[in-house]
Amino acid sequence: MKDLGDITHPPELSDGRIRLRRLQAADKAAVVKACNDGLIERFCFRVPYPYEESDFVDFLSYNEHFWAHELIANWTVVDAGSDELLAMISLDVVALRQAGEIGYWCAPWARGKGVTSAAVRLVRDWAFDELELERLELTTDVDNYGSQRVAQAAGFRREGVMRGYLTARTRRADDVLYGMKHDDPREPVVTLPDPRLEDGRIVVRPFWIEDAAAVQAACDDPDVARWIYLVPRPYTLADAESFIGDSWRRLVAGERARLAIADAGGEKLLGSISLDLFADRQAAELGYWIAREARREGFALAAARLVVRWAFAEIGLERLEILTYPGNAASQSLAQKLGFRREGLLRGFLAVEPGKDRAGRVELPAGAETAGPETAAAPAAAAAAPSALPSRDDQVQFSLLRADWTG
Repeated sequence: MKDLGDITHPPELSDGRIRLRRLQAADKAAVVKACNDGLIERFCFRVPYPYEESDFVDFLSYNEHFWAHELIANWTVVDAGSDELLAMISLDVVALRQAGEIGYWCAPWARGKGVTSAAVRLVRDWAFDELELERLELTTDVDNYGSQRVAQAAGFRREGVMRGYLTARTRRADDVLYGMKHDDPREPVVTLPDPRLEDGRIVVRPFWIEDAAAVQAACDDPDVARWIYLVPRPYTLADAESFIGDSWRRLVAGERARLAIADAGGEKLLGSISLDLFADRQAAELGYWIAREARREGFALAAARLVVRWAFAEIGLERLEILTYPGNAASQSLAQKLGFRREGLLRGFLAVEPGKDRAGRVELPAGAETAGPETAAAPAAAAAAPSALPSRDDQVQFSLLRADWTG
């Protein structure tokens, strides 16, 4: 690591689009406005809230001594041309470990424009190339998806979740740790991007918290609970909010793309479609449900075609799988329309869900005792007496290989 005593103050940094400079008294109004934003209040626990002009005056005074006293470099991120304040970023050097931690916030009016990612890259390169640090870290609230995308865009790798990491404004929170070594590649590390897939009739996109009421109404349907494993019954608004939060966490972590199916405008929720990734074998499981009022309109098939194309053409997967209960004829028909091939019956694949109707969840051997005559609504497996049912539920497996996909 370079002798940090040679540096009297962190230098200005720029990529031609943004500039990182020292904080100035003239920045007061913009900083006060930005720091009273709800997201900064929620996720930046070191920033006072509400943020007063006196807080800025104190910070401006401290800022002049951060590097000399604590090896903390702090920059104001501004537009390179207009000098408009866009964000703030810091580097906290831990000399003992030859490492540093990067922190940042972005003003509401600058979000979604790549400003923070660009700032992180500038600080990253200065820390590695000029200070000769060995490691950089970023920590962010597990629900701060935007911040995690910033880390990934700058090449940081997700290293784990630190449970109960800190108390922020009375809330004990989990934090995600991202790290980067000096010799790591500096390209973006994004396993699953935030997709928006369209065909002119529907849109497949990430869930919004505003979807919670529609998710609750759709998933409280007995048919959804019957055919979708681990869907609670009854299904509450809290269940829907948890579902949406978990969807974002898994998407950013690169584990699962659980997405909303919406109308062409992207507003009205029609259903859900998901990809559960098995990265070690370049495969994923495709799953879906459709709200009762939107069924038999071809929405599931249309959404699945969009997601299959995305999985093969953009994510680079080699194999997709669909698992469905033996009695779910509609799901099996959809799999076949997509070009999936039936591979066989996975006996006893799932644990029994207490309190749920097991009709159609198992495939009984020929001649098994049943409770009544078979009907179209209740096939033999559905009508079986409890004593005849296996101890676990079956799944029918379908697959589609990228080599067999016709686009």
